Amino acid sequence: MNESLIKQSPLYFSNLSYPLFGRGVYSENNPPITVINSPYYWWYKFLQLNEDYKVTVSKKGIGKCGNLYKDFGNVYTYDFKKWWNHNAKLFAEPKKNYSMRIAQSHIELASFNNNEVVNLVVPLNWSQRSLKKKFTQLILSKVQKAKKGLNVDLSKATYKISGRWRIDAFQKAYAVYITKLENPNLSWADIAVLAKLDLAKGYKVGEKGNKASDIRRVASIATIRHYKRALTFINSATTNSFPY
Repeated sequence: MNESLIKQSPLYFSNLSYPLFGRGVYSENNPPITVINSPYYWWYKFLQLNEDYKVTVSKKGIGKCGNLYKDFGNVYTYDFKKWWNHNAKLFAEPKKNYSMRIAQSHIELASFNNNEVVNLVVPLNWSQRSLKKKFTQLILSKVQKAKKGLNVDLSKATYKISGRWRIDAFQKAYAVYITKLENPNLSWADIAVLAKLDLAKGYKVGEKGNKASDIRRVASIATIRHYKRALTFINSATTNSFPY
């Protein structure tokens, strides 16, 4: 999402890797790194590869993915930027009932014994150091500490990023899947070359010989693994959590 749009919008994402489009013209064929590095972008890309979703779209919402279609719509009509700007709210956390502010009257005070908020009297003639120490004792001790990494358990978003993920895993899985789709009769080692996997460097499609044989074996094993990951990502793209 555009940075200026985020500042104007009340949307909050538990996963901070939301897409940033910048101010330039967006190109679906060459998206900026700030988009590619977002798992939400890959959710969209793998959803486009799901055959059940394709059928549902072709039947205008009738099919196995009918409920998802109501939210995500036709992912083949719009580029990712338009799709995201329209659907970002589905990945955002629900709006909070309260915001931090200085109450101007008793009407703005929260009800007592509320589990979401506390009313705090702050003496302004204290030093900042004393206030920070007391704030930690009274307030921060009541707030659950965030776990390192992505804590999906706390996310209340309709569609959430789940589990551990790596952008390079998305990229390699996607490249392998597309290459295999376009070249179904090629060997896995040759797919690795066309998908530009690092482990296939120095090897040419169809190359023979002892050294090439070793590379083919290693490349085949890794490429099959990436392909299986792609299938997992494609399947999970039609659920409410991605990539797992």
